[in-house]
Amino acid sequence: MITTICLNPCFDRAVELDSLKMGDVNRIRELREDMGGKGINVAVVAQRLGLDVQCIGTMGENGADQLSAMMDAEHLRHRFMRIPGRVRANLKLVIKGEKGITELNETGAAIRAEDLNAFFQIAEEETRDSDVVVMTGSLPPGCPEGTYRDLMKRLEGKKCILDTEGKELELAAKAHPFLIKPNLHEMETTLGLELRTMRSIRDAALLFIRLGVEHAVVSMGAMGAMYVDAERTLFAPALRVATRSHIGAGDAMLGGMLLGYQREGDMGKAFRYGVAAGAASVMTEGTQLIVPEDFYALLEQVRIQEV
Repeated sequence: MITTICLNPCFDRAVELDSLKMGDVNRIRELREDMGGKGINVAVVAQRLGLDVQCIGTMGENGADQLSAMMDAEHLRHRFMRIPGRVRANLKLVIKGEKGITELNETGAAIRAEDLNAFFQIAEEETRDSDVVVMTGSLPPGCPEGTYRDLMKRLEGKKCILDTEGKELELAAKAHPFLIKPNLHEMETTLGLELRTMRSIRDAALLFIRLGVEHAVVSMGAMGAMYVDAERTLFAPALRVATRSHIGAGDAMLGGMLLGYQREGDMGKAFRYGVAAGAASVMTEGTQLIVPEDFYALLEQVRIQEV
């Protein structure tokens, strides 16, 4: 069993426009709404790839029924504690003919200390049968610094996978997570460094390995991805695919690595699955996640190099 944790879920709304004129009326060409939040995304990908997974977390009362219904429609097992407030909405603006996506993200409903403590108890209950626990995504307002670190300590003995950045990553790394998966920008932000060479990226990952992290994967977009542990460094060039959206690619990568780890029992070998899943994700429009057939078609194309 795998449990993913999502403390700040959302509705992801992808809006397509022919153009965007500030201060004027703009007509929407297409609007798509999906459930979102990195923990939910990882769970959906893992389930689509056939893994036994559940997602737990907290969410605002307003909008909770709709979000729960969307998880039910995906047949995703879930348990979310409801707190005062509403489920946030993240708006993704896609302008025809332009590269990149403009994102307008809400912060989410604030969580009280007593609610966070209650969720920690739920997490202990719900992860009893889980070997792997994934903690990923932004934290809602009200979470104290070091929330992921404190949660990891409460779940001692679990293989904890962490995808976050900044102070949360820095503090949680000292609690010895099984795997961290920052992207290149998140790694730079956390360390306050510009990482422009493969060697500098490897050395940055090794800083976390020396803190007690067992495995580190850094996704680098068009540059590919890197896996680092105490004994080896692996590099995977980016696959050439028709890119439609980068939203959720990192979450898909984690979902793929979970499948690879279950099959191979080795995180270095699981890295190949993650690269394929991330590439499959960028082939989908807007906020959609991977299509399993795309993933399996790409899996054999991944090339891993030891550096």
